[in-house]
Amino acid sequence: MTTLRNGYLLAAVLLLMAAFASCKKDGNHTSKTGGFSSPEDFIENPSVQSALEESGVPIYEGNDPPPLAGTYLADGEVTDASYELYNAIGAPIQSTIVLSKQTASGKIDFAEMVGDMSVSGSGGYITGNNGRFTIYQESKQSGSEAGLPDEVSMTVVLLMSGKKVSNGDLENVEGISIITEANSSDPSYNMNAVKGLWWKWEADFYLQKENTHAAQSVAEQNNQSLLQKVLQNVMK
Repeated sequence: MTTLRNGYLLAAVLLLMAAFASCKKDGNHTSKTGGFSSPEDFIENPSVQSALEESGVPIYEGNDPPPLAGTYLADGEVTDASYELYNAIGAPIQSTIVLSKQTASGKIDFAEMVGDMSVSGSGGYITGNNGRFTIYQESKQSGSEAGLPDEVSMTVVLLMSGKKVSNGDLENVEGISIITEANSSDPSYNMNAVKGLWWKWEADFYLQKENTHAAQSVAEQNNQSLLQKVLQNVMK
């Protein structure tokens, strides 16, 4: 069995281990749920609700979250996961996170980058107060840009909660990433097997200032190398 050596907040490459573990044709290669028009919609989604109950990730409600727009380097690790993804536990979280377009009405966009791989979500939500926040985000992923085969697409929901400190960093961030939709044009992939899978992570987000590009590039190159190793092992 492949041991996962690097983790991501949104990137569905984590799910490849389970998605391609079963190549049995079952006549149904689509698993679909959709539509999030408020933070409550996220919480009420059955897959999200179940994962939150199992993981214990906190949710900070309120209409006065701190301003978070900026670029961050995330440093942490996967701390819990669905049984099918238990090998992900302990994998380091090291990626570049961009939060943008935060509005007074509680909207925010999210992007994650690791080397050449990039995943994002737009029109997400943010709640919180007293420096604490929860972000609710949906990311639709497909193709090599997200580390997936061309015939596979997935939707990953990200919920993350933490606290902004005086220097702009985000400390003690707890988050969970949940697969809520999975599709493939290839019926040999058992996509029903991945719906509802989740991984929980804990990390600190370090706000990036000038003169950090070199260190960021080294981290991204290391992560890309690890990603390629995982993909090569899984796809054999």
